[in-house]
Amino acid sequence: MADDDAASDREPRFEQSQVEETATVLRVQGELDIGSADALRAALDSAEAAGTTVIRLDATGVHFLDSTALGVILASAQRLSARGGRLELVNASPAVRRILDMTLIARTVHLIP
Repeated sequence: MADDDAASDREPRFEQSQVEETATVLRVQGELDIGSADALRAALDSAEAAGTTVIRLDATGVHFLDSTALGVILASAQRLSARGGRLELVNASPAVRRILDMTLIARTVHLIP
């Protein structure tokens, strides 16, 4: 049972809320990796489909981020940028910010403390 509890702590949870007519906050908790890439993609696609031009990805609860999740985030940021929008990554941990800086993704994804 303890292994099931540990696994459920790593599975991401997403909560989407519209904060302005054109802005959506997507709160994420858990690990963003190859196993959760489809769930992350679906959550971002849902926010984009709502017609929002700004997606604020609140990463306060993100414990781990791998290259697959980075690719999903970058693709969403590029789609938003192509139509005049932007993806903002809010409250990223120092470790996540370091990864974004090292991979130069911080040039496409707007980092907000």
